[in-house]
Amino acid sequence: MRRNRVQEFYLRNRKTVKDEQGSTYEEYAEPVLFRGEVWAAGGKVQAEMYGERLSYIRNVKIQGKYVITTDRKGVVHYVYPDGVDVSESDGVCLYVSKDSKPDYKIISVKPYEPLRLECEKI
Repeated sequence: MRRNRVQEFYLRNRKTVKDEQGSTYEEYAEPVLFRGEVWAAGGKVQAEMYGERLSYIRNVKIQGKYVITTDRKGVVHYVYPDGVDVSESDGVCLYVSKDSKPDYKIISVKPYEPLRLECEKI
């Protein structure tokens, strides 16, 4: 990754919460800082996959070594030594402050070196 393109962003893990009536809804955990590189989606493959949604998709690259783990529900997590825990459907604050609701949602995780995420505007 090029140093001049690396920026600081915040990851907010998604959690499902039940209210007193038994209904469930999504909520996001506290923000966790990570450093990465972001660029707009493009290319033939992504254009075929996302079609008209392509302008709402961003690619995010996160540098570093990670460990792939699976929780009891079968959800795959990509865990970094500094505490960043990435999984699909988590929120990412790309263009908003860490105190705001996430503006992007992880729709795909590519387990390459470095880790690549495809995020869609919420």
